[in-house]
Amino acid sequence: PIAILIFLSLAFNLSAQKYEERFATSADIFEDTSSKKISSNSCSKIASYIPDTLTSELTPMRTVRINVHVIQDGKGKNNFNEEEGRKFIGHLIQNTNDRLNSNVKMNLPKDNMTAVIPIPYRYVLTGDPNNSADNGIYFHQDDTLFAMNKKSKKKDNVYDRRQYDTYGVQKQKVINIFLIEHYPDSVASSTYKPSNDGVGMGPWVKLVGSYHLWKHPHITAKGDTIRFGPWNLGGLMNHELGHCFGLNHTWNADDGCDDTPKSPGCWNFGPPPCEIPSNNVMDYNASQIALTPCQIGKVCMNFFRDKGARDYLVRDWCTYTKERSIIISDGQQTEWNGSVDVFGDLIIENNATLTIRCMVSMPPGSKIILSPKATLIIDGGTITSRCEDGEWDGIVNRFTRRNHPTIVLKGKSKVEKAVHPL
Repeated sequence: PIAILIFLSLAFNLSAQKYEERFATSADIFEDTSSKKISSNSCSKIASYIPDTLTSELTPMRTVRINVHVIQDGKGKNNFNEEEGRKFIGHLIQNTNDRLNSNVKMNLPKDNMTAVIPIPYRYVLTGDPNNSADNGIYFHQDDTLFAMNKKSKKKDNVYDRRQYDTYGVQKQKVINIFLIEHYPDSVASSTYKPSNDGVGMGPWVKLVGSYHLWKHPHITAKGDTIRFGPWNLGGLMNHELGHCFGLNHTWNADDGCDDTPKSPGCWNFGPPPCEIPSNNVMDYNASQIALTPCQIGKVCMNFFRDKGARDYLVRDWCTYTKERSIIISDGQQTEWNGSVDVFGDLIIENNATLTIRCMVSMPPGSKIILSPKATLIIDGGTITSRCEDGEWDGIVNRFTRRNHPTIVLKGKSKVEKAVHPL
């Protein structure tokens, strides 16, 4: 028995060989020039960004920074006052996030098998970080910009950007949302319907008519009272912000998603063909609560694009968090065909291979750690730090006397902004 224990102890010590480690240099790189890289354009394919529950670390929860402006007329009327407005806006943001937290099955097409997957983004009110009293809600008085005429062919229609040009703050960092109204004389006309309208234009969103509808509940022919509240506006707000994230109306043939249904144009349940109306966020309907996997993938893809949706995200990819390290486990053969934000270290274990084809962002202070039998293939991709004045540490090679990790560069691959460059 003692001899057996000694033998097992020796065997364990041999199997758990100690390794040395150092930062990789250009001498450790194998540049594969023999095979031409066939570009699959996977970096710009929506399918590369559709969340997979088995690799949730590749689709982190994103936080979109927003603020809200209430524009009253010159006397402080014809829109929410400060007490009403702050309460309404607080409930509005809560409701929009609740909708995102509760993705549901698509109504159309009937009996569809479209998957229901979590929506990986939420909104946060964001004031000026240099002003502790700024909570991201603003009130303005302006006789010119408090309202619009949806029938106007002049500049005072829904597409008018003067509200953003005049009152927008933290531009290119926070999406500015404006609550305005219809002109009172238009509302007084029997031929003008003061509906809830909106537009999403990337850096700004405009939501029109909410105060009037909230202030004047609708009485149906049966005498029922229908009240307009934050939950009603939440669907429109998610719709317009969806445009800011690159989503198109679902009834357009070119919306880029095969899993979005063509809508018969039904706002709610009714006679055929409206016995089942759409409930997609990017359609016009009373629910606006469902997003398809393709739509979610398209948003996730656009969250990697600079000078676009990425500009409005909380920049948590620049904060190193060891607990959020990504591990490519022993024996795994993994391909990253889309861009990835790493929030900790990237660890590739023995007998595992990771192929990178797009952009991988590493936070300052992070490392890519290769075990002695690990393989890292950069196939036309770029490993960098997408942080201003930020550098990540570099690639760490762990090696034994017999085994060294393999690093292969193909095509126009890059490893940049590392403290210890290749």
